[in-house]
Amino acid sequence: MSKRKNTMVRDMKDLKKQSKIMENMKTNKQVKQGGKLPDPIQYKHTKSK
Repeated sequence: MSKRKNTMVRDMKDLKKQSKIMENMKTNKQVKQGGKLPDPIQYKHTKSK
């Protein structure tokens, strides 16, 4: 059984498509200027006791 890497893109065609999507995405600063909140932090590190 071969290992598979978990990646955003599988080939050059997907890479080009994903690049176009990323070019049109707003930055966190632009999102905030529009009166919205950017994506929340997904993982919050807490101190261990």
